[in-house]
Amino acid sequence: MIKNMKVWFCIFLVLCCLSGCQRKEKEVAQPVGGEISRYLQSTEVEHGRNLLKEKTEEMRVKKEEEEKAAEEAQKKAMKAERLVAIDAGHQGKGDSAQEPIGPGASEMKARVSSGTCGVSTGINEFELNLTVSLKLQQELEDRGYRVVMTRTTHDVSMSNAERAAIANDAQADIFVRIHANGSEDSSREGALTMCMTPQNPYNGNLYTQSRQLSEVILDEICRATQAQRESIIETDTMSGINWCGVPVTIVEMGYMTNPEEDRRLNDEAYQKQMVMGIANGIDRYFDTF
Repeated sequence: MIKNMKVWFCIFLVLCCLSGCQRKEKEVAQPVGGEISRYLQSTEVEHGRNLLKEKTEEMRVKKEEEEKAAEEAQKKAMKAERLVAIDAGHQGKGDSAQEPIGPGASEMKARVSSGTCGVSTGINEFELNLTVSLKLQQELEDRGYRVVMTRTTHDVSMSNAERAAIANDAQADIFVRIHANGSEDSSREGALTMCMTPQNPYNGNLYTQSRQLSEVILDEICRATQAQRESIIETDTMSGINWCGVPVTIVEMGYMTNPEEDRRLNDEAYQKQMVMGIANGIDRYFDTF
């Protein structure tokens, strides 16, 4: 009897041990399963946050692109309202006949001179002026401006007063006269611009705009080409300025009497830089006026 009780007691102890181990395994397993669940939840949250960040960034970029496109469209629409007159200085044959230096003036000056010539290239100034002017026309039209040209060929006979009249009659917003320079000093180089003085008796009221136009174009030419910056000359001796009824500047791109600068001025890549500089200057001018 006692022996049987010992057996049953041993069986009871074994069963208790087995039951305790199972509970312990469940207790251990339960937190492991909870950790996995929490890990999956945190991973899903992080994934959601990343998607939200990506979507937010996409929306920001898209908004910036739309705003930029709208701004460009607005700028182009504004440029379409602007009319730029371009005069390719000189012509195939000069005209020494006289005309008044300004409206009602008694002082006379040659209708149009023949211009200078490249000492290295042999290219005439009137040829260079037209080459650059036509490229400037194309660049400005590509930017959205309207353009009127005083000439598109060398075979013309127009005085400086008549060229100004084209800009005046077209009611251009600005008049840009393209020239190249010459000097007895072959070492002289650099770009300059010209406008009237504030006391000009013919159109001194246009001084502020013309001075600003001269400044920004010269700045941008030198920035684009790395040409030496000479100066802005204020003068009342130029009939091509005095007859103007719109803001005007004469652009002297460089010295054809300087061998190196002459070669640069007639280099296509340099001409492209020159045109970009002038066009950028015109952009800056219309940002102000």
